[in-house]
Amino acid sequence: MSRELYRRARRAEARADRAEDRRRLRLEFFRAVLAEGLESLKAMHVEGASGEESVRSHARMVDRLVQSLTKLIVADAKGAGLAPTALVVVALGGYGRGELHPSSDIDLMVVYDGVLSPFVQRVMQELLYTLWDLGLQIGHSLRSLEDCVAMARTDFPSRTSMQEARLIEGDRRLFTRFRRILRDNVYRQDFGEFLAMTLAEREQRYRKFGASPYIGEPNVKESAGGLRDMHTAMWLGAAKFGARTLRELADKGLISPREQAGADAALTFLWRVRNELHFFSGHKNDVLTRDLQPRIAKNLGYESEGDTLGVERFMRDYYLHARRIHRSRSGARSQPRRCRCQKTLSSRTGSFRSASGLRSARWSRPS
Repeated sequence: MSRELYRRARRAEARADRAEDRRRLRLEFFRAVLAEGLESLKAMHVEGASGEESVRSHARMVDRLVQSLTKLIVADAKGAGLAPTALVVVALGGYGRGELHPSSDIDLMVVYDGVLSPFVQRVMQELLYTLWDLGLQIGHSLRSLEDCVAMARTDFPSRTSMQEARLIEGDRRLFTRFRRILRDNVYRQDFGEFLAMTLAEREQRYRKFGASPYIGEPNVKESAGGLRDMHTAMWLGAAKFGARTLRELADKGLISPREQAGADAALTFLWRVRNELHFFSGHKNDVLTRDLQPRIAKNLGYESEGDTLGVERFMRDYYLHARRIHRSRSGARSQPRRCRCQKTLSSRTGSFRSASGLRSARWSRPS
């Protein structure tokens, strides 16, 4: 799909003789592509797509856009006579996990090896300016391999975001080196220190956003039982066991299929709630305030039944799923390997123990 988008963009630019005209046509083309894609995502959401379908589709759409733009900009740089040098464009954080919400930042990093070349500078600059001109909220960094190691060792947010890095475009061999160098020089060296920093970050977050999944106005990302609790558990799972997803944890026997299903269902529920908050608010908003709860509940299909208001049914489901993400202590299983994982990921991060399994299925409106 990105190749087709690239070819369409090249055709759209073909009638321009001057560089400024080519850039203008490029922006017009990608603005139209972006507007069409965002409308399609909103329609999917309104029609009942699951939270997972929505966030994955959004990430794939941005992947295609960034891949096509990078190819065009690399071609421009080569055409300007700059000697090409190896680089990779990498998605970080939530975008690196393949999860994008309507108003989420798009975190990108350009990685190079050795000395920063004019070619890499040109590609980075043009990519950022174009994405900004398209109206996207971009988090960005430009780092050598050595910079990446230094930042991962000293800056907690940088470490966790790079731990979730995903290749978007560029030299695959360089990306493989990037991941290997971080694994060998950082992730395998300091798990105890990383665990302590992770728990300290969690406690600080709980003090700010609420330490109970049952607070009246939860932040669906940051409060206890929110998405960040799952991110925290997965950071530790990746660092300790090399498992980047719930399925990989289950495949390694570190959580049961029932636990995976319960966590998957809770995640896709919270993703859908967060999507609705962003769409309804028209900007990034992760707090389910009391005045918003009835409207969000209605938009997600919750109707009153008898003496039970739709908003009450909605918040009951929210608390159920938040508890599943937050719940931590239901007893270790007999397998030694699972016990070790449970001590690391469950007792300490409060993320994987689930009271009962839920199927990981497409969202369906309550009947």
